[in-house]
Amino acid sequence: MTALKNLNTNSMAQDQSLNRLSSGFRINSAADDSSGFAISSKLDAQAGRLKAASQNATQATAMVKMADAGVNEIQNMFNRILTLATQASSGNNAGELAKLDAERIKLETQIDNIANSTNYNGVSLLNGTSGSSATLAAPVAGISATVQATGAASGAVTLSTLTNAGGGIDITLTNAAGTAQTVNVTVPAAGTTSSVAFNDIGLTLSVDSNLVTGGAGTVNVTAGASSSFQVGADNAATNRVSINLSNSYTTASLFTGYGGVATAGLTTNTDAQNYIDKASFALDKLITQRADLGATQNQLGFVQANLATSIEQTTASVSAIKDADMAAEMANFTKNKILTQAGTSMLAQANQASQNVLTLFR
Repeated sequence: MTALKNLNTNSMAQDQSLNRLSSGFRINSAADDSSGFAISSKLDAQAGRLKAASQNATQATAMVKMADAGVNEIQNMFNRILTLATQASSGNNAGELAKLDAERIKLETQIDNIANSTNYNGVSLLNGTSGSSATLAAPVAGISATVQATGAASGAVTLSTLTNAGGGIDITLTNAAGTAQTVNVTVPAAGTTSSVAFNDIGLTLSVDSNLVTGGAGTVNVTAGASSSFQVGADNAATNRVSINLSNSYTTASLFTGYGGVATAGLTTNTDAQNYIDKASFALDKLITQRADLGATQNQLGFVQANLATSIEQTTASVSAIKDADMAAEMANFTKNKILTQAGTSMLAQANQASQNVLTLFR
């Protein structure tokens, strides 16, 4: 009986070693080590979340890099515009002003094209319109508002009292920076609407046949939201990074707030000299906004490095708890195999001894 008991014990130990060697794990079920199974399972799940967070950080970095690449092109074009303005400021280039201004116009058009077309997975990055909204604080007859691709700044825009003028109605909008624009609108026919663009403000008003004089109010603009990325395993504010998408890099937005001498372009030496100040203002504004992108990119770099370390350490912890010691397990398997073989042999010997005793009674 003792030989049979030992044989069963060694056979079970051999099977366990074989199971561990074939899987590579010391813990293959909760029964193998209940506490170790619980701890390693939680750590394994955490490692999975950390890997997903690392992918999020990679996507966020790609978004910022795409935005920065677009801004870099815009910055290069503003540098070229400043070069053109400097050339046009010189009296000996009077015959070239039209050509210089034509190039300036094309560059500014391309700046707007880049600002309005740069996107990541459908999210606009450079025109400040992601998540933008414009709503009237109180209803004004015949009017509704939307944010243009040129991007209105966040804040309140004043809608002055509507007045009759030139057979139509004058609508004046003034933003928080003091920029005002008036557009004369013809009241649409019954049942129709028309769009009125206030490019200096970055808003478009939709007007219908209910438009009447005397109306006034405030348009509340929420421009450019942020894109948030989960970059940690837990639901905590510290595990989220927000990319600011409120900055607009269109020419209208970059020129907004310029308080110098108004200038239309490079058509005269004086205009060109004033345009240097205007373009320099826009370039300084762009560089300040671009610095924010750079800071976010650096932040994401540190986040990715920290996540890589966390994933490595968490995975190592799971391995230390769950993985089998292959050398020790192979030694155990060999030992138990020998004991099983010996036990089988001894059991056969015991059976043979019983048979020998029985022969004495024949």
